[in-house]
Amino acid sequence: MHGLIFVTWEKYLAERFGEELLHVYRKTIGETPATAPLASRVYNDDTLLAGVHAASKLTGLTTDTLLREAGRYYLMNGLTTHRCAYILTQVRSARELLLAMQGAHLQMRRTPDKLIPPVFGYEMASTNPNELVLIYDSPRHMCSMLWGAIEGAAERYGERVRIAERACMKQGAAACRFELCFFPPAQAPAVRIESPQQMARRRTQQQLANVVLAILPTSNGMTLLELRALLQLRNVSASHTRPIALLEALNHLQHAGLVSSTSNQPGDDLSQRRYWRTPTAGGPLSVPRGHP
Repeated sequence: MHGLIFVTWEKYLAERFGEELLHVYRKTIGETPATAPLASRVYNDDTLLAGVHAASKLTGLTTDTLLREAGRYYLMNGLTTHRCAYILTQVRSARELLLAMQGAHLQMRRTPDKLIPPVFGYEMASTNPNELVLIYDSPRHMCSMLWGAIEGAAERYGERVRIAERACMKQGAAACRFELCFFPPAQAPAVRIESPQQMARRRTQQQLANVVLAILPTSNGMTLLELRALLQLRNVSASHTRPIALLEALNHLQHAGLVSSTSNQPGDDLSQRRYWRTPTAGGPLSVPRGHP
């Protein structure tokens, strides 16, 4: 499971229940500063599920309630907005976001990090463009988190959503089946997640990410400094070739499943980390050579 899920889960616990409970939670699951989750890493599913059960005992809330709230938080918090900027810049509604998530999850399955995010199936319920049937089939059985994510997607764009779960894996069904109907806002949301200036900056970041994606190789990869040198040869502006700007673009592309790296390989460090384009239509995956 992607590290971003783990990091936002702990952010949710802190904001929902306070730093003191988060401290007790970390002590309960045996987490130390050295083992704290990182958004760039990959972790075992069982680690999160054990954490949810521990949090349930500490808070008195059911695991389903916690997962639903965390799913909504995941789509609304600032860290997800930043890390998933490449995807979010391209969508304008909750329905578009759910469809974009399907593509991103398919891409993440093509990386060498052994990520297995759920791949949703979709059906058009009617000719109404605001209606959608979402089919969820995952051995994790975390449909409660998906329910919350659907609510968070709607809230993100100032919409309302009607959700009806017609079948559930927890009750013996082969897959969960959600019938969704979105109600667009009658006017612009009173509270924006991002200011116009932030949205303009995100569009600039996406333009840089597109340039980086076009330059990256499909195998063997290149380091951050090698990428920077190549962009400088192509007369890309100095502000866009700063290491921090390039690292940000690479992170955004990785969270869209479009770029792979050696970040989860033994012995990785930032100076030697290599990046390459993830295949977009199946095909074998290769880990770049020359990494310690």
